[in-house]
Amino acid sequence: MAKRSVRRARRQSVRTDDDALSGHAPEPARPAWRTRHFWLGALAAACLLIPIAVLAAVLARGDEAQPTAEGAAATPAPDPSVEREIERLRGVTQARDKKQVEALTKRMRKYADDLSPVLAGLAKTLPPGRENAVGPLADQDEVDEWIRRTHQAREFFEESVSGDTGTNVARGAFAAAVRSLAEAAQTYKLARDEPAVRAALLERVRAQRDVAIRAWETASVQIDAINIAAGFGHQHVPGLGAGGNPPDALPEGTDAIEPAG
Repeated sequence: MAKRSVRRARRQSVRTDDDALSGHAPEPARPAWRTRHFWLGALAAACLLIPIAVLAAVLARGDEAQPTAEGAAATPAPDPSVEREIERLRGVTQARDKKQVEALTKRMRKYADDLSPVLAGLAKTLPPGRENAVGPLADQDEVDEWIRRTHQAREFFEESVSGDTGTNVARGAFAAAVRSLAEAAQTYKLARDEPAVRAALLERVRAQRDVAIRAWETASVQIDAINIAAGFGHQHVPGLGAGGNPPDALPEGTDAIEPAG
């Protein structure tokens, strides 16, 4: 009986070895995620969970927007005292600007008269519009008077005054004109004293004089504009040289614009 059991075990061992050699070993179990049942379950879960996630996102967005609306509704109304202070400061600024425009206009009309002898004297030696033409020299006392007049006008612009942008532009252009004319008077004096370089220095005088006239013309147009905006209407400052013509022929005080506020 024992011999028969031994022979049966040997035969089973041989069959197992033959199966292993022939490649017919038992197939391993398939992973769960590769099965058809797994994917059907995943699809069903997605169909249930995706709408829930979308709904939660919409509700969350609505909750975020609500505080913004509440915050806008809770914005405090402007304080009447602050509004009154703003109006007061606006009025103070407008009054200051108006005063500056009036004072600058008056001052530059005076300087147009004070500086006219300088332009007239320079024109005798260096006729405007006649390039390279040179006439007789002014005497020393006359040149010294030019220097005195231009220096006096130049001192007015040494003090820095801040105002409205338009007023600052007009003041800056007048300052440039006066300074250039003062330099022309100094250069003319040097030309009298240095005959060897007189021709070159007189050409320098001509250029400085022409710059002064152009800057003054710009300032005259600007001061007319700021007078209109300030409520004074057209106010003209005579030009330098060429008869001292104003920038336009419109009547004084016309086209005034009443300042807002």
